[in-house]
Amino acid sequence: MQKTIATLTAMTLLAAPGLSTAETLAEANVKLIEAYDEVKVSTIPDGIYLRSVNDPDDIIWERLPEYRVNMLPAPGVHESVELRVNYDAEETFLYMTLAKTSERFYVRLRWVDETRNTATAFDRFRDGAAVQFSLGDDETSYIMGDGPDSAVNIWYWRSDSNSVQNLAAGGPGSTTMLDEQPVTGDSMYAENDGDPNEWTVVMSRPIAADGEHTASLDRDIVPMAFAVWQGAEQQRDGLKSVSDGWILLDMTSD
Repeated sequence: MQKTIATLTAMTLLAAPGLSTAETLAEANVKLIEAYDEVKVSTIPDGIYLRSVNDPDDIIWERLPEYRVNMLPAPGVHESVELRVNYDAEETFLYMTLAKTSERFYVRLRWVDETRNTATAFDRFRDGAAVQFSLGDDETSYIMGDGPDSAVNIWYWRSDSNSVQNLAAGGPGSTTMLDEQPVTGDSMYAENDGDPNEWTVVMSRPIAADGEHTASLDRDIVPMAFAVWQGAEQQRDGLKSVSDGWILLDMTSD
């Protein structure tokens, strides 16, 4: 079953029209992905397009397998974070869909968030999400890299501007905006009657994008990690929820 779910492609799933999101999740039996598991990136066949480049509500997402990762409080790498972090917080899940065309790579994220926070002030903080790529292999620290020679590439979505920043880091507290900004994104906040409210975010980038500290997506295995900031919980900077270790993306074509 694990292999079957992990290797479903867009061509197969697009042949099952009429399913709601809930029905699709039930059919796909959303799998919990743990650190260092390999996940097959779905291929969207040529000639099939989203309504817009990063449409978070396009019907194609209902036809692709979705996975979930357990999100934990990030380790307190700075004393100020250590004082605020709640290591006893209830576990949460981040749901992800991974896809590529012959030219572009997509990651779709969704998570429960009962409040929509899009502003930052003295005592208010915005929601956010990020995906992180190792520039090398999975020996690099998933906590923002190990230094200049073992850096990571980060795509950071911010709710205030509904935009994505292409960043690099060589360790906690070293985040830098890159000159090249090939990553784009879009989002949707759903207030669901009877169900939890949630954010859905899509980020994407051309596979062939160049630039120093820009992750190569033209390789068989790409280590990836995740982070989410809940503004209503005063989360910002290093105070956040993260996946526990790298998820290994299988980028090979079927």
